[in-house]
Amino acid sequence: MSITVIYSREETDHSFSLTKNKFLFISLLFASLLVCCAWFIQAHYQSELKQFKTTTLHDRDISKDQYLQLIKAQSDEQLTVLANKVGNLQAQINRLNALGQRVIEQSNLPKKEFDFESALSMGGAAMQESDVDFQFGSLLTHIENLDDNFKKKQKQLIHLEIALNNLHLIDQLYISGRPTKGKGSWLSSPFGTRKDPFSGRLTRHKGVDFAGFIGMPIISTAAGVVTESGKRGGYGRMVEIEHGNGLVTRYAHTKSVNVAIGDVVKKGQIIAIMGNSGRSTGPHVHYEVLKNGKQINPNYYLLRKAG
Repeated sequence: MSITVIYSREETDHSFSLTKNKFLFISLLFASLLVCCAWFIQAHYQSELKQFKTTTLHDRDISKDQYLQLIKAQSDEQLTVLANKVGNLQAQINRLNALGQRVIEQSNLPKKEFDFESALSMGGAAMQESDVDFQFGSLLTHIENLDDNFKKKQKQLIHLEIALNNLHLIDQLYISGRPTKGKGSWLSSPFGTRKDPFSGRLTRHKGVDFAGFIGMPIISTAAGVVTESGKRGGYGRMVEIEHGNGLVTRYAHTKSVNVAIGDVVKKGQIIAIMGNSGRSTGPHVHYEVLKNGKQINPNYYLLRKAG
């Protein structure tokens, strides 16, 4: 097969012939070119696709790492909050233990039943996994509720301690009993009119006398503040204690005194030693109770029970 092509221009005519072999060669060359282009396009597409997948996976890994870091940061923050809550609860428990111990010491409650040092006896069945998940999810809420309960209990214990302190203070300021400690003392001279042991004339005895032996302890019949301590005329060595509400007690004719002016004394505290100082005929303690500066009959306070 032969193909002849004739074309002309203004000056000359041109012609060429296309044989079968040339046509086949050109067709093969064109097909090869198409195949090469298709292969190049496919290779470039696969390369781009691989690079896209790699980039996508890398971005996904970065997003996953960022997500894990975010979860870790949130967990660390929650653990910090939880640790602070537990620390606050431990401090509340320590304060409650100390406060409860003070309340027990000031009351008549059984110490074994209210032992704030020993751990509580408790038990129960093993927790299931679902129970653990539930407790972990609601742990912070439970801790906050416990914190609120601890604060309420602490306020209640504080009020109880204040009440017990007031009762203890009232008991301490409550004048009662004899001014001598232990056995061996007796009432040797009552309050009121009597014959003076030195002049023999009737005089008013403004206190009561308890005889005993030299060296017998003399105690305060109520808590108070020492307003006088030392020698005072016919009283000899004397101690005077103010108890508030206008009440004052005096302890005279002592051998020695154990307190000084300004000392705060407790009820039952030894304040002096029995003697025979001042205007006295033998070892005894002259005991007076004054109300608003005036001696009153101490019998009421001697006979009444402790508050």
